[in-house]
Amino acid sequence: MRVWILLGLLLCLTAAPVSAGFLITEICPDGYANGDGDEYFVLSGIGSLDGWVITDGEGSVRFPPGTTATGEIIVAREGTAYYNIHGSYPDYEIYSTHPSVPDALFTGRFQMANSKDDITLLYRDSPVQSFSWPEDFSSGNGRIHIYTGDTWDERIYKIGQSRISPKTFTAESVTLFASPDSSFGVVDSVISNARTSISISMYEFTHPELAGSVADAVSRGVNVTLLVEGGPVGGVSTEEKGVLNYLANAGAAVYTIESTDTLPARYRYLHTKYLVADEEITLVLSENFKPTGIPLPGTRGNRGWGAAVQSPEVADYFLKIFSEDLAGYDIHPYVPGTEPLPSSWKDEEIPVRFPPHTVHNVKITPIVSPDTSYLIPELVQTAEEQIDLQQAYISEYPDGAQNIWLNYVLEAGDCGIPIRIMLDGMYYNTDGDTDNDELVASINRMAKRDNVSIAARLKLPDEYITKLHNKGLIVDMEYVLISSVNWNYNSPNNNREAGIIIESEEAAKYFSEIFQYDWDGDPEKLDIGDAKQIDPRHVLVAVILILLLIIWQLKRRR
Repeated sequence: MRVWILLGLLLCLTAAPVSAGFLITEICPDGYANGDGDEYFVLSGIGSLDGWVITDGEGSVRFPPGTTATGEIIVAREGTAYYNIHGSYPDYEIYSTHPSVPDALFTGRFQMANSKDDITLLYRDSPVQSFSWPEDFSSGNGRIHIYTGDTWDERIYKIGQSRISPKTFTAESVTLFASPDSSFGVVDSVISNARTSISISMYEFTHPELAGSVADAVSRGVNVTLLVEGGPVGGVSTEEKGVLNYLANAGAAVYTIESTDTLPARYRYLHTKYLVADEEITLVLSENFKPTGIPLPGTRGNRGWGAAVQSPEVADYFLKIFSEDLAGYDIHPYVPGTEPLPSSWKDEEIPVRFPPHTVHNVKITPIVSPDTSYLIPELVQTAEEQIDLQQAYISEYPDGAQNIWLNYVLEAGDCGIPIRIMLDGMYYNTDGDTDNDELVASINRMAKRDNVSIAARLKLPDEYITKLHNKGLIVDMEYVLISSVNWNYNSPNNNREAGIIIESEEAAKYFSEIFQYDWDGDPEKLDIGDAKQIDPRHVLVAVILILLLIIWQLKRRR
């Protein structure tokens, strides 16, 4: 009897591990490589892969006998093509292209169609998982589809994009500031006091004085790396080329992120506005490094918010994002040209109404688009007392779909929560048929009709503020959002953006006072109620038509 027991134990120890179950958790049927050689799927699970087969109805894929898995297995059509796009080799390739990549076993012709196909995962000939597109998800060039729980595509992924999880930290201190009042002093101080390193991620950089401060940092031995958007709206300006030339020649490492003829960039735009100094201080802003965004002390400029966060943990979080962005296939070293550093420029002088203010021991939650921008509408949905929202603009989604984030704000108002929404009133945000002024009028009409405490206003240019460029939010006088995230479709879903949520009543009070100042303004200019604001151009056209009519009548009488 003992002999049989010992034999049984030996068989148990030497047998292949029993499969604990597998699922396809990721798939990219339409890659960037010619012929879609980089198409792939990921099989997740632990145990033996004997008996597991993946089929598309025309061919099937399985693994060599005795293969086991301890997590995720990447199976690409061609290992070399996958490497050329992703920068690493898959665990298996279906068609042999590289000697270091093990071959999966296949029968028939296994190739996933771009627009329409179906996949079935079998275990010992029994279906375990089946899905198809476009029924379960909408495929697209470079789209990666993720299966979480029982849902596909909770978030839109593109090849090379990051997968960052939200975290909350306690910062030792946070210095709050606003443009145009106090932004230059804080930003310039952080740069000028840096000792070892400065990492800047910026949509646009045209500020000659800040460029001078960065160059000075390089000259005293600070390691400076700058990443900018290589294809901003309207292209890289002559002024920005001058700044980039100046910094590159000074010894800063300057890079652009942009598409090439063969590969699109990972993000629609790098629209971030942040800086990390000495792996300790993180500057997060709504404003670009431009003379109007970070005005010289005591001069007119944009309305924007910012914060300098003293926290090695927050700095490390943003540095990981910066490093990952800098390692992408769409990163290009900047080649200096001949454009000169732009001349110093400043607007009219103004009094400083809001100096910086420092708060201590506050919670900070970083926001990163497209990874964790969903935290912004989630914050809106937690509101119980009030919401103050200040945005450059809020626009509809593609094909005229409603803006989901705005809907959450209005739903909070329908529940009795006081809401104030302020949008920019510059001509380029009001000269269309469906932009800020129409939205403000619509919100105010709705509030009057439904008798709810929701109010919307435009912030028009004045002697103090050139335009409202902010992307800020205050919830329940306890939470403040400072970010680069615009309230449109692409900004949270397709751009690289950055921001922070500050949990602090003191911080909320600081920015609430600024919001209140902007809100009070000139009521005759700011309020737009049931009637659409009169466009001066329309008045001019009407006057001309009246004059022509008078001239015509006079000629008839003759």
